[in-house]
Amino acid sequence: MNNQINNQKITKDILVFQLLVKLSRETDKLTKLADDIDAHAVSPQAKSALNIIATQVQTLLTSINKSLDPLYKLYDLDPGMKKIGQPLQNNVIENTVFNDVLMDDSYDEDSLWSEFKN
Repeated sequence: MNNQINNQKITKDILVFQLLVKLSRETDKLTKLADDIDAHAVSPQAKSALNIIATQVQTLLTSINKSLDPLYKLYDLDPGMKKIGQPLQNNVIENTVFNDVLMDDSYDEDSLWSEFKN
């Protein structure tokens, strides 16, 4: 019985990692699509696809953030997680600054794309 529980846990762990890998791959594909649109699209309709991508990604990120934000409390609650929590907190601060820039309408889109391409 105990072996069956361990097998279920391992299966669930593998499933979570497979989903995260899929999310990463889809993100890479979406990034390439956005880069290709920026570099090669000539029609206004194709160029406007960047706005659609941005809107959808922002919606997804907001949903993920609201849903998973409570899990970050594990870094404060779990002794093993506390040891590795500080580098992650620094990363979260950097991402928050980046998100604030995305939400600000005064940013220069051309410089953002050139920075992204570099």
